[in-house]
Amino acid sequence: MSERDRTPADAGPLALPAAGLRLAAAVSARPLLLLRRGGDWVAELGRVGLGRSALAPDVPAGPVAPVARCAAQVLLATTGAVSGLLDDAVASPDVPLPAADAERLRATLAGLTALLLPGPGPLVITGSEGNAATDGTGPFPDDDHGRVALGTAGPQDSPAAAEVADRVFTPPGADTPSVPFDTGARDARGGPVPGRDVAATPGAVVLRTPMFELLQYLPRTEKVHDTPVLVVPPLVHRYWLADLAPGYSLVEHLLGKGLQVFALSWRPAGPADADRDLDAHAAAVLDAVDACGRITRAPRVSLLGVRTGGLLTAAVQAHQAAIGLDDRVAAVAYLATVLDQSDALPGFAPDPATVAETAGLAARDGVLDGATAVRAWAWRRGPDRVLPWAVPHGGGTADLDGRAARAMRAWVSDLLPLPAGLHTDLAALAAASGDGAGPDRPDVRVLGTPVRFAELRRDSYLVAADDDPVQPWTGGYRTAQRLGGACRLVLAPGDQAGALIAPPSVATGFRAAPCSTGDGVAQRWRAGAEAVAGSWWDDLAAWLVERSGTMRDAPPELGGRRLRPLFPAPGTYLGEPAPV
Repeated sequence: MSERDRTPADAGPLALPAAGLRLAAAVSARPLLLLRRGGDWVAELGRVGLGRSALAPDVPAGPVAPVARCAAQVLLATTGAVSGLLDDAVASPDVPLPAADAERLRATLAGLTALLLPGPGPLVITGSEGNAATDGTGPFPDDDHGRVALGTAGPQDSPAAAEVADRVFTPPGADTPSVPFDTGARDARGGPVPGRDVAATPGAVVLRTPMFELLQYLPRTEKVHDTPVLVVPPLVHRYWLADLAPGYSLVEHLLGKGLQVFALSWRPAGPADADRDLDAHAAAVLDAVDACGRITRAPRVSLLGVRTGGLLTAAVQAHQAAIGLDDRVAAVAYLATVLDQSDALPGFAPDPATVAETAGLAARDGVLDGATAVRAWAWRRGPDRVLPWAVPHGGGTADLDGRAARAMRAWVSDLLPLPAGLHTDLAALAAASGDGAGPDRPDVRVLGTPVRFAELRRDSYLVAADDDPVQPWTGGYRTAQRLGGACRLVLAPGDQAGALIAPPSVATGFRAAPCSTGDGVAQRWRAGAEAVAGSWWDDLAAWLVERSGTMRDAPPELGGRRLRPLFPAPGTYLGEPAPV
């Protein structure tokens, strides 16, 4: 059990009262949360009174069934509100409720509710965003993560249901991580649920700053490689494209190959964060690199930049190279990242008028909302406009199943606000030449050092999208030519989002060759590239494994060296709304 979960009253007759007192202290430190939960509870009671509640208790038929159903709905609404309050108390940054106390109170709540609830069905007490229910129906009927009981299973419960119930909140122990992992037994009526339907790979937040949370994922193998991999997410979209859905998660796939994986999750910016520029984000990546090294005791970290996260990764590398610390990076993968924007399709060009207009909006408001920020980077052809985030999933890859398709639709609309300072720096970085010293280009600097892509000499792996209607794959090839080290270029079917979802179960193939193939001519590279059957995820994993050091025993728990698990993955910033 972690120090955070250990309390003076972990056992004995005073354990439950002590837990209640600590809950009161945690809630009193954040009274707005109590008001929000209370408001939701009152609203649900109103729906019960109007006969519009979606809660579906299993009430025996009979003359008093309508009254019993209404009473059961009130009880379930109350249970859900209290359970959500427990989640809020655990996540409180000021006076957090120990997870052991939350579990003790939750078990007591489940027991009391089970005594009062009519009917033989198993009781479900959901997490922070749901209510309680007793049936298995919902908007995701094909989802294999069913909602199950958190209380004691009755004799009528199936072994499968009991097994899933044990997975919902895993108590810390000698053979389990020192943080309870929530697999997301929650109501999904509002869309895919983080922690269950999307961003579902088990892990924990091991570092939390005002800018980001650092997630460490639970190893899936008995042995792991020394060098960890840090996912640097996009700057406008959320991080979880790399952890899209169970079975469609690159993070999950890399873990299965014995790699240690971390990921950054950005906190949504508000007007007060206007000065969160490229320097601030680069410093955040360096802080995360330091934390990964501390936890794993590894001298180097591999970086995996996703889309615009690759721009940030390149900027961080350039700074490290300028100060003589580029050996802290073992290898770098760029996924659908284009460092060279000069090779647009004929007739396509960035819309400078829109970029200038949104720069003015950002300067006025301090931040751009996600949709406006993405439109600023839209491409145009004459009077037509193509929004990158509105492009449907491209062809060439086997169709995603229903769950993954819903997850992809949710991801493209899950946008982060863009701070004014970052908007300005990204525009300059996109316009800059490869060495930042062109005669009519701005001299882009990060943390006081120039961004010179030719100085990026670490081994690199680039994935270019073959079927994107906005950015041609040749932009990826030209990006490869800008780098100073050895690299491997992969041409994957799909658009800039869909090309990154290539689980072996559905991937049809890809092309790959060293970046030097073709002597600088993109079509020659394509003609000389090898057609490979299967998924480039396997190819990337093998490439990373070669650069990830020797094998060692997987860590017995997450975190380390004073960086302890704080919250279960996917963390608290993923669902946090933008400040106003």
